[in-house]
Amino acid sequence: MDSLKKTSVPSVRATKVCVVGAGYVGLTAAVCLAELGHSVVCVESNPQRLAALLRGEVPIHEPGIDELMNRHAGTERLSFTDDVEVAMDDVQVVLLCVGTPPRPDGEPDLRQLGRAAAGVVSAARGDVLLIVKSTVPPGSCEALELLAAGHAREGVNVVVASNPEFLREGQAVWDFFNPDRVVVGIDDPQMQDLVTGLYPAQWPLVLCDRRSAELVKYAANTFLAVKISFANEVAQLCEALGADSQKVLAGVGLDARIGGAFLSPGPGFGGSCLPKDLGGFIAVAQSVGQSAPLARAAQVVNSEALDSILRKLEVALGSLQGKRITILGLAFKPGTGDVRFSPGLGLGEALAQRGVLVRAHDPVAAPVTTSMELVSDPYQAVVGADALVIMTAWPQYRELDHERLREEMKGHVVLDAVNVVGIDEVAHVDFDVYGVGRGLSTDFAPVLWPPLEWMLDSEPHNAAVSR
Repeated sequence: MDSLKKTSVPSVRATKVCVVGAGYVGLTAAVCLAELGHSVVCVESNPQRLAALLRGEVPIHEPGIDELMNRHAGTERLSFTDDVEVAMDDVQVVLLCVGTPPRPDGEPDLRQLGRAAAGVVSAARGDVLLIVKSTVPPGSCEALELLAAGHAREGVNVVVASNPEFLREGQAVWDFFNPDRVVVGIDDPQMQDLVTGLYPAQWPLVLCDRRSAELVKYAANTFLAVKISFANEVAQLCEALGADSQKVLAGVGLDARIGGAFLSPGPGFGGSCLPKDLGGFIAVAQSVGQSAPLARAAQVVNSEALDSILRKLEVALGSLQGKRITILGLAFKPGTGDVRFSPGLGLGEALAQRGVLVRAHDPVAAPVTTSMELVSDPYQAVVGADALVIMTAWPQYRELDHERLREEMKGHVVLDAVNVVGIDEVAHVDFDVYGVGRGLSTDFAPVLWPPLEWMLDSEPHNAAVSR
């Protein structure tokens, strides 16, 4: 398995653990903790997902999980159930990995977390440590501790700790075994070793109070969102000036103080983390009287990325009414089937509202409800299309036969929102390629005039002054 080939799995002190929730975070945590040597019972309330897990099927697309499932499912290391009483038999450590989706005002909805905590605590026969893996605003662990204590049996002590996850979808297993940091927030020193003991001693540990741990996740994802939005803002400027954002941002990213990660322009960030956590960061700041102007600006820039793509299509095609447009890529990024806050899905819905006939292809993602026609083959998807828009940087799209695409298409417009199409590679094909952050030759004339004016010396000529 690629996720484990580059590292050996260290040993830990085996612990019996209950993991609540078998989504991206919970299922990854369950199989990886089993690989470390723990005995894990995973509670999943969704009947369809539980049935798939009991059959040995992985209900999410995440490289590496299937191999770990095959290795440990059905053994004493890993089991699945919907019975909390069974899951809590002789268990003291519980990982809460349920969803905290955003409400319309941006604040997280913590009801699933509250119900999950109440359920496991009610079933506990002895003291229980609740470890919150879900992303929650500061203060949530303290509130959850009060709530859970009200559901505990007499004599049962409840302690809540924060242990946020930092897993990237598509690389979650690799990230679990190769963490940048393990953040643990706990205010009870006697229970601290139960949390830290889940992980190998040599992994980098950040030990802090609960509020700080909760804020680390929000702050980290907000910074990534700001960085992506900055790249998109630079890209917009490059388009206006006739510059190349790929070259500009590559030069910026080589500065060790900045780094090149997340410094690429595109159709805006999506997924289950960055949009939600950015909104949560802003909501948390607002709740204590802070305006968070930098985070709000990142949110604005991200929302404008989709508008920029629509404007480019209107420039290239004129009226969009009745046009046929194909979208390649619906997952919010390559390597996952997740379409939550997907730019590709958002573009498809926006085009459909403008009277466009939209076809779409993605090698993994399959949205349940959409106004687009989903096609299983990318070449079939472009048949008769007036324009092609690439919204996810899947490796498969880099290898498409450009001449065949042109033969199947009616029009010749390609809008590459993720910069996977090399301009030189399609120079021999009758394509008009629009990218993100690349200016056209017609953009150069207007920006020459200000420098020329600045060069004109309105003062009497003096000897040059060096500096």
